[in-house]
Amino acid sequence: MGMSKRGDDKLKDIKNKIKASADYFRENCDRYHKFMKFVFDTSITEVDKTKLATLQKPELEFNILEALISRLRGEFSKQEPSLEARAADGVPLQRLTPEFIQTIDVVTAHLREIFSDATNDDLGSKVYDGALAGGFSVVKVFTEYVNEMSFEQCIKVDRVFDPTMTFFDPLSRDSHKGDGNYCGELFPKTKEEFIMEFGADAAKDIKFSRSEVTLATGANQEFNWSYMNQDQEICLVADYYEKESKRIKIVKLSNGHIINKKHYEDLLVEWKERNFTEQAPIILEERWSEIQVIVRYHICGEKILDRVETDYKYLPLVFVDGNSVVLRRKESGASVQMTRPYVYHAEGVQKLKNFSGQTVAAEIENMVMHKWSACVEGIPEDYIDAYQNPQQASVIVYNAYYKDDPDKPLPPPREIQRTPTPPIVEATFMGSDAVTQAILGSYDGVLGINGNQISGVAIQQGAMQSNAAALPYLTNYIRALNRIAQIIIDLIPKYYVTPRSLPVRGIDGKRSYQIINDPNDENSINMSYDPNDLQIKIEAGVNSAVQKQVALDQIIKMMQASQLFAQFINTSGLETIIDNMDIRGVDALKEQAMEFMKQQQQAQEEAKEKGDPMLQLAHEQVESEHEVGMANVEAKRLKDEGELSVATARVAVEKQKADTQFLQMMAQIKSNQQKSELEKQRTDSQNAQEAVELALKIAGHHHDVRMSDEGGNDGE
Repeated sequence: MGMSKRGDDKLKDIKNKIKASADYFRENCDRYHKFMKFVFDTSITEVDKTKLATLQKPELEFNILEALISRLRGEFSKQEPSLEARAADGVPLQRLTPEFIQTIDVVTAHLREIFSDATNDDLGSKVYDGALAGGFSVVKVFTEYVNEMSFEQCIKVDRVFDPTMTFFDPLSRDSHKGDGNYCGELFPKTKEEFIMEFGADAAKDIKFSRSEVTLATGANQEFNWSYMNQDQEICLVADYYEKESKRIKIVKLSNGHIINKKHYEDLLVEWKERNFTEQAPIILEERWSEIQVIVRYHICGEKILDRVETDYKYLPLVFVDGNSVVLRRKESGASVQMTRPYVYHAEGVQKLKNFSGQTVAAEIENMVMHKWSACVEGIPEDYIDAYQNPQQASVIVYNAYYKDDPDKPLPPPREIQRTPTPPIVEATFMGSDAVTQAILGSYDGVLGINGNQISGVAIQQGAMQSNAAALPYLTNYIRALNRIAQIIIDLIPKYYVTPRSLPVRGIDGKRSYQIINDPNDENSINMSYDPNDLQIKIEAGVNSAVQKQVALDQIIKMMQASQLFAQFINTSGLETIIDNMDIRGVDALKEQAMEFMKQQQQAQEEAKEKGDPMLQLAHEQVESEHEVGMANVEAKRLKDEGELSVATARVAVEKQKADTQFLQMMAQIKSNQQKSELEKQRTDSQNAQEAVELALKIAGHHHDVRMSDEGGNDGE
C-alpha cells in the first residue's frame, strides 16, 4: 500500500510538472506552428479568406519570406563548424600522455563524423530551419544498436519530430535548458500501438472520451492525456527525464583517478583475483559528495509504465534557441521566455504586400473592357460588329438623327475613359520588398538597384554583411552543438567499451575508421577515458563561398604588397590558398599540392647538403679531427643515456599498463553493479507480484470459508 501511494504521488508530481511546462511554453508553441504555416504553407488565414470573399477580391498571396529564409539556409549549407577537443583545465600532468592526446584526436574526429550531414540526415539544416521559421528547435542524443543483428551500440543525434511536443523545466536559464531538473517528449500513440508496446493491462483505465488538445493549442487550454481523433483513440506517452541526487563517498587514488569508494573496494578484489604484481593504488583523500543521475520514466495519464536509471549524466534533450528574449508580461508578473522566428517582425509587411497585390489583381479582374458608349438608336445596323469588336480595325459610323428626323438629334458615340489604379497601390506592392529587407536587416538584395556604380567588391561585402541580422540564430545553434558534444563525450567511454572500429572524419573531410580498445592491435586507441578530463569547443566556421573569395582576394593583395609574405605563401602557404578555392576537384588538388610541397622541401634540403665541394671538403676535415677527440666521450655518454632511456621507458610502459588495467577493471565493476541493480529490481518486482498473488489467494480463501460457513448456517 505504501509503495502504491508513493507511485501515485510520483505520477501526480510528474503530470503536474509536464502541465506546468506546457502552460509556460504554450504561446511559444502556438507561435511556432503559426509561423511555420505562414512561411512554408500560406500567409492567408481563414479570416482573411472570408474578408476577401466579402470584398470580392481574389485569394492571391505573394510570399517573399520563404525566399529570404531559403537564402539563409543556402548560406548555412556552406558553413562547417570548427570543432576542437582538448584536455580539461586542472588535469594532472601525468595523465597528459601521448596515448591520451591520441584519444582526444580520435574523439574529435568521431564528433566530426557524428555532426556530418551525410551521417545525421542533414541535422544542421533541419534544426536551423526550425529556429529561423519557428523560433526554436529541439535535438535528442540517444543510443541504438548498429543493426538488428548487432550487440554494439552507437551514439546518434537527431532532431525531434515535433519540437512543440517536448517540455523543459521553466526554471532553466541556460540557452540549451540543460540546467533544468527535468525534460521530456510526448508521443501520441493509437490504442492498438499502446497495447502492443505496454500491454492491455496498462490501457484498461484510459478513457478516450475527450476532444483533442495538445501542448500547443486547445479551446479549453487544458492538457489531455487521451482523446478521440475522429474515429481513432489516441493516448499520449511521456518520455520523462529527471535529475535525482545520490550521496556517495569518493576517494582520490595515488594514480590520480577519483572514483566511488564502493568501486574501490571492488577494485581491490578484482586486483587480487588477477594476481597483478604491481601494488594497487592507495587512497590519498576521501569525502562525501552529491552526484546526479538521470532517471527516465515512461508514463501515460493513468500510471507509471516503467522507471530506468540511465547512463546519461546530462539531460538528453537539447533546446536550440533561435533569438528569444525574456519579457515580463505584467508589471507584477513573472518573467517569461519569448521565442521569435527570424521573420517575426515581417508578418505585417507580408500581409501588406498580399493586400496591395490583391487590390491590383482585383483592379485587373474588374477592368472595364468596353471601348465605346453609344445610344442604341444611333448605331447603324450594318456597323454593330465594329462597336462589339473594337480590337478589329474598322470605321465607327453612327446616326446623327433619330430616324433621319433633323429635329431629333442623337448624341455621338464617345470613347470610354478607364479609371487608372491609384499609384499608391502599385508603389506599395513594389516597395514592400525593400521594407521587408530593411526590417530583417537583409540588404544585399538591393545593392544593384540604387545606381550602376557599385563594384563587385561592394557586392561581396554586402552579401557577407547581410547575414549579420541572422547571426544570433547561428550563435545559438553553435551553443546547442557544444552541449550535444558534451553529452556525447560523456557517453563514449560508457558504450564504446569493446574492440571495434569507429567511424572518424578528418579535418579535410575524408571519412575513415579507427580501431579502438583492441589490446592486440598496436594502432588501437583506448577509449576508457574520464569524461571530466575532456572539454569541447565548437565555433562557427568561415567557409561560405563569398567569404572564401574575399579571403583569397586579401591573400593576393598581401602578396602584392609584401615580397616576404609572398615568399612565405609560395613556400609554406600553398595549402591555405587552395582551401579558399571553390572549384571542382579541389580535394585532389590539395593532395597534389601537399605532395609538391614535400618534394620542394626535400629538394631544398638536398641542395643545402651539397653546397660548395671545396668548402665541404675542408669542413669535413675539421669535423673529422674534432670527432676523433670526442668519439670516446660521446660513446660513453650514449651508453649511459641509452641505459637511462631503457629504464625510463620500462617504467612508463609499466605505468601505462597499470593505468589501462585500472580503467578496464573500473568499467567491469560499473557494469557488474548495473547488472546487480537490474537483477535486484527484477527480484523486487517478482516478490511484489508474488505477494499480491498470495494476498489475492488468501482473500479468496477467506471468502470461500465465509461463504461455506454462511451456507452451513442457512442449512441449520
